[in-house]
Amino acid sequence: MKSNRWLTLLFLIAWTLSACVSNRLKGPVYAADGPPWVAGDRSIQIEPIDLEYRVLLIGDTGYFLEDDPTLAALGRWAEDAPLSSIVFLGDNIYNEGLVDDDRDRGERILSQQLESSSAQKIFIPGNHDWGFSPKGQNRQAILNQQAFVDAWHDGSADFLPRDGCMGPMKRVLHEAEPGARDVVLLALDPTPWINPRLRDACPEPETHESHLARLEDELGNHSDDFVLVASHYPLRTGGPHGGLTYGVIGDMITGIIAWSWGGLMNTYEPNYADWIEHIQAVFRKHPPLAYSAGHDHNLQLLEAEDFARIEIVSGAGARERVSTVTNIPPTIFAHAAEGFVVLDFGRRDGEQVVVARVVEAASPNPVFEMDVP
Repeated sequence: MKSNRWLTLLFLIAWTLSACVSNRLKGPVYAADGPPWVAGDRSIQIEPIDLEYRVLLIGDTGYFLEDDPTLAALGRWAEDAPLSSIVFLGDNIYNEGLVDDDRDRGERILSQQLESSSAQKIFIPGNHDWGFSPKGQNRQAILNQQAFVDAWHDGSADFLPRDGCMGPMKRVLHEAEPGARDVVLLALDPTPWINPRLRDACPEPETHESHLARLEDELGNHSDDFVLVASHYPLRTGGPHGGLTYGVIGDMITGIIAWSWGGLMNTYEPNYADWIEHIQAVFRKHPPLAYSAGHDHNLQLLEAEDFARIEIVSGAGARERVSTVTNIPPTIFAHAAEGFVVLDFGRRDGEQVVVARVVEAASPNPVFEMDVP
């Protein structure tokens, strides 16, 4: 028995040391006490547009903070548009979702988000909405949150995808005038792909193939519209979930946690990487305007190569969770500061255009903005 324990310990040490070396990003950290990283040819002032519709993207808002400045800014930006929608990109309740034995706390956190604005709100589940760790994730926490959002008194909120399924689920956020492009949201939750324990969570038969086929169909059906694909999980990120190092000691600690929990839901873990590979292949057939996610607790805009026009990481909705970020080759903007990303749809010189803006709680004006290609 003693020898088995020593073998287990040696294996764990070797495993954590290998995690320190492989899959790790290194680079300068762009924290809130300093300026963001901005690609040189992108730091330009854009021309105004005639605003028609606004989508606000914010993730990882799952802590209660009295007089939360980020949610206050979110409400102002939502109300300061003719029409708007807010998409909450998961981890809406830390640390384990809306569980039966801690409902008062969870409902207080969720209510603060629901009260932030009268605009349409869509909540997408994240890994913490399923449970604290992969080994403890369960569908009941998702169903509890879904029921609470559905019952919200003014009917302004929706929970997508539903019932613990991967989706996609579609919502036409804004119907444009005839001949113009609608704004369409496709909501995904790949948690059951990333965590094999949850693959039977959906009450309807759901396979990897059916998930991808439905997504391909929806993208094809709306190839002439502005399509936003949203989930909790980024495809690429310069933050810790993409491999940004915590240093040798920190990486060893996270390696031990990952081993004991069954993973940290990082992009390079096998099931997550498998989903990324397959989903990008579908996107390349009918690229959406934007792919947006949270999960890493910072603000990033990234070039999306051939699978979208832009990739957005907007997971800085909770002050307690803001984390580190560096720039990677596709980075346009990166900053570890409280805030969210805004997509504005409108017209300039008669042409439909889309503008991406990064809004931080500490600044009354956008800290960065760009035309989406």
